Amino acid sequence: MKLSQQKASLIILLIAVSAFAADWTLEDCLKRAEEASLSLKVSKLGEEQAAIAIKTAKTDRYPSLSANINNTLYDNPFVEGPKDHYRLSLGISGSIILWNGGATSLSVETAQIDKQEAEMRTALASLNLRVSVLDAYYAYLTANEKIEIAKKALEISEAEKENQFKLFEAGNITKRDLVLAEADAAQKQVSLLTAEQAKTNAETTLRQLLEIPREEEFRIIAENLDSLTPESLEEIPSLDSILNLAKSSNPNLVADSLATLSAEKNVKLAGKNSSISVTLGAQAGTGLQAWESDGYGNQLKYGYNHSVTLGINIPIIDKGSTTNKVLNAQIQSERSKITQQETLKALENLMEQLYLNAMAAENQWKAAMLQVQANEAAFQVADDQKNLGAITYTDYLSYKADLETSKITLTQAKYSALLARSLLKLYCK
Repeated sequence: MKLSQQKASLIILLIAVSAFAADWTLEDCLKRAEEASLSLKVSKLGEEQAAIAIKTAKTDRYPSLSANINNTLYDNPFVEGPKDHYRLSLGISGSIILWNGGATSLSVETAQIDKQEAEMRTALASLNLRVSVLDAYYAYLTANEKIEIAKKALEISEAEKENQFKLFEAGNITKRDLVLAEADAAQKQVSLLTAEQAKTNAETTLRQLLEIPREEEFRIIAENLDSLTPESLEEIPSLDSILNLAKSSNPNLVADSLATLSAEKNVKLAGKNSSISVTLGAQAGTGLQAWESDGYGNQLKYGYNHSVTLGINIPIIDKGSTTNKVLNAQIQSERSKITQQETLKALENLMEQLYLNAMAAENQWKAAMLQVQANEAAFQVADDQKNLGAITYTDYLSYKADLETSKITLTQAKYSALLARSLLKLYCK
């Protein structure tokens, strides 16, 4: 008995934990998307590659050292003496670049800039991901609220249809009024199915963004949104302040600035191809031959040699290689500048559009609230008039449809305004 009670308690606990884990707020969705996004993981791999490129560029400052061991079997068939000779050569050599016109320093600086750009590209991927999550999240909430509106409308229409059927059976209304009631109920059923499909689509989009398996329970919740009104929200900042904030923090714009700076460094680096370079080298070696009469130790001793070399390389003619590299780097630099200008223009257009959308959505929200109030009052009057026989059933359905449409418009305007505000905050962080 105790074991059964323990099992029951465990099952209840698991159900409770599962139910808790299944509730996803907006912050939960954004956090999960950041953690699970494959595109972000790819971007972070790009950062790691850029970090490796910095280390690679720095290695030119360090000396190189290598050892070699050569074993050789050879024969001089036309020379008198022993055949099938063996030679062993041992050596060690190293070198360091003393001067290459500053090419190494430029390579390191360029690699560091590329690393910063890679970080900004990751930030941009994160920004785009958050935008997608916000779109899907508010689409889900909009559809969910429309479902509730559609369910209530369908419930009222079904009750009205039953009432109209009873009146028709009693001979109090015409067949036309009954058909109208049946058509109205069918239309509300279609509206409910449409809203449910929209919710399913938004949920699927969110699941994919958050990398949540289909078999895992998933439920979106909205915190403290029911009581929100346009008046309860903080004032939208001016367009100028929004533009200034967006320009200072937009990762795409920062990344393009870094790409332009990197391209300018590459122009200078390409010109270093014709620079004089100075290299210091050293080597030491020895060896032995198996057929020599002296002992192997003496061969190694007297065969030992070492040297130090200061090499100066002066490019004279490189068939236009340096010139072509510089020209290509300059073209890439100009492209980077144009891309940066295009990004700035696109960002300004986007922020202005988001600002206008936010302002328009808020005005539509206010207007929709007043329209719902007006339509509720009109429908109440129409309902009383219908019961008294003062208006036709067609007119009554028209008032009812206006009320339902205004409620749907209010829902759409409300979440459009909240989405627009969320996007403005996201771009202005």
